[in-house]
Amino acid sequence: MAEHRIPAVERAIEILDVMCGMGDAPSIKGLAQRLDIPRSTVYRILNSFEAHGLAVRANDGTWAPGPRLLRYAQAVPRGVDLVTVAQPALDDLANALGATAKLSVLDGDAALVVATAESASTYSITTRVGRRFPLHAGAASKVLAAHLPDDRRRAWLEGPLAKVTDATITDPAVLGLMLDGVRALGVAIDRGEFVAGVGAIAAPVFDPAGGCVAAVSVPFLTTEAPARVTAVEAAVRAAADRITASLGGPVRQAA
Repeated sequence: MAEHRIPAVERAIEILDVMCGMGDAPSIKGLAQRLDIPRSTVYRILNSFEAHGLAVRANDGTWAPGPRLLRYAQAVPRGVDLVTVAQPALDDLANALGATAKLSVLDGDAALVVATAESASTYSITTRVGRRFPLHAGAASKVLAAHLPDDRRRAWLEGPLAKVTDATITDPAVLGLMLDGVRALGVAIDRGEFVAGVGAIAAPVFDPAGGCVAAVSVPFLTTEAPARVTAVEAAVRAAADRITASLGGPVRQAA
């Protein structure tokens, strides 16, 4: 039904998606280049957003989501609130490891962070709710990609896979085999695929029907000792199983 869509609305939604998902606050020039939209169009849309509280402009010319979006988010009806169920397990995981724990869900062709828990450690690697990661780079991303329906996974693997770091896997055949292993083992490991020098371990969360609805992950420096990585893996698996059990899903034995 693409012929019944309004191009201006489509562009406004694209700008909101980028503004809410980029790690750094975007500028008009950055948004125009990323989305291949004329700067004048981006400028007018952002001015409308600002007038209605959907975006705020900083003194340096960058833009961030506005407070009115919170009202919209609160109006979304909820059944079982995944974040509410997961948060205690994330908090305990972060405290036990002295590291950041996060929960990610599938959002199109990306992994979207929907909840985090920070540790008291000064040196923990942090992230934020709303951050999006490509499905082919990162531990949580690979968990979600591994559980895509087969036809959707094949179509996604045929698309372009950007080289984010030297460790990013962009060969579809190699990545496909890796995802088969992730699905079989119930855990994914990132060795600097999205940020050089930063790794992560992730495990899946299942709903009552056995579908993967989220991934729990913990980032760490790739220089961590093997014993530490093993401890992180065990703790991440346990946290994911705890959330799965709270949702009424099947807790699977580690391979």
